[in-house]
Amino acid sequence: MMRVYFKIVFVLFSASSLFSNSYQAKIEQLIKDSNYTEVAVGVLIKEIGSSSVPVSINKDKHYNPASVMKLITGAAAFDLLGLNYCFKTHVYLGTPFNRDSGIVKGNLYIRGGGDPGFLAERLWLFVQHLTHCGIKKIEGDIVLDDSFFDMKMSGPGFGENGSSRAYEAPIAALSANFNTVAVHVAPGSTVGAPVKITPFPRMKGVKIISTAKTSKPGSSSSLQVKTEEMDGKTAVLVYGDMSVDETPRYKYRKVYNTWENFGWVLQGLFEESGITFRGKVKHEAVPDSLKSKEPFYTFTSRPLPEFVFNMFKYSSNFAAEMVFKTVAAENDTLPGSWENGARIIKKWWKKKKLSTGKKKSYPIVRNGSGMGGDNRVSPANVIALLEYVWEQKAYAPEFIYALSIAGVDGTLKKRFHKSQLKGIVRAKTGTLNDRGVSNLAGFILLPQKTYAFAILVNYKKKSQYSHWSLQQKILETVVPPTSKRKKAKKQ
Repeated sequence: MMRVYFKIVFVLFSASSLFSNSYQAKIEQLIKDSNYTEVAVGVLIKEIGSSSVPVSINKDKHYNPASVMKLITGAAAFDLLGLNYCFKTHVYLGTPFNRDSGIVKGNLYIRGGGDPGFLAERLWLFVQHLTHCGIKKIEGDIVLDDSFFDMKMSGPGFGENGSSRAYEAPIAALSANFNTVAVHVAPGSTVGAPVKITPFPRMKGVKIISTAKTSKPGSSSSLQVKTEEMDGKTAVLVYGDMSVDETPRYKYRKVYNTWENFGWVLQGLFEESGITFRGKVKHEAVPDSLKSKEPFYTFTSRPLPEFVFNMFKYSSNFAAEMVFKTVAAENDTLPGSWENGARIIKKWWKKKKLSTGKKKSYPIVRNGSGMGGDNRVSPANVIALLEYVWEQKAYAPEFIYALSIAGVDGTLKKRFHKSQLKGIVRAKTGTLNDRGVSNLAGFILLPQKTYAFAILVNYKKKSQYSHWSLQQKILETVVPPTSKRKKAKKQ
């Protein structure tokens, strides 16, 4: 009887091994047939809560993660800052305030706390709250304090291509509108008329230099919008043509003067809100004598999950780096820096024992967004992180909710439309086209099981579309169409 039992167990084990190896062999052949080199692709797919690993290819090899790095930043932030963490901007007054007169006779100090969400509407609300506190006139100066972070505005991996695009905006503890300017461009009413250029929000210190003209109906647009630092200020340069029947639109570009940019936006909102100000905007730290007292007013951001949502769903580099440096500022001596953030996350990774097995491979962390060429992670690193997050009941729902849904939203909205994976894959993309990097990592949410997966592709000789196609085929190999699964179940 025991011999029969062992035979049954052996047959079942062998069938399971063949089942797993069939995925492995198919995907290895798929990568080969797609003309990728052996080391260009790392794949690890594991069933959550099980030892089942359908696919493991180069699992311990380090790859450039690009924006998959944001998964580490998000999980570390939830653990080290807390689910309900809010960024705080403090306002101090240099002299006693008379609410009846509404006059601030001395300086008004604003100390930033790394809030990534100071958009135009939130800045408007901030100023409205100051009016509700009774402020009508400021006779002194406005002093802006961004010493919560260090003075390095561009982190490791920033500015490698000299771009003025918004995804490389500078990082500062006091930032307005992601440290970008939204440039609204609209054609003139007649051919040959200048293109209408309007920065939003209104900022006093931004120069507009435009030679752009309106061209005939139906002509192809050659309009170019960029920003440069000029005479210590941000200049918006617009040139080329825009057809007279073209739809007006916004172009988002980074600014080069973070605290001045904040001050310029603030002054415009003060004018609109009726707060009189004739002094200067200065860049200094709040005196210790004031910091030791209760702030006159504190403006509180939206909770942390909102910014993790932006990091994951829309791959916001700005939100990721602001959160990364805040992790450093809140868990080390001030100011927050990229160096300290990297050290703290490495310490957190070790504490959570996320590197297991004989080869204890640790991620190489340089920044929070994955920009540039310095970060490195292995597929095993990513799966260890995803398995850890899955067990965190306090924030796993927010983490998973923030991921893009295949074929539905975020950075996966235009992918997987005709695939059986549409709607059941939740994942983070990671792309650096100039480096041949295209990654995908997340969860496959099936009725009876959940897979964590990481597909890291670092290969310059193929297009982004080829990388996307390979990633989809790999996942579809492991998750066959519903009709096939039902048929197999009936048999």
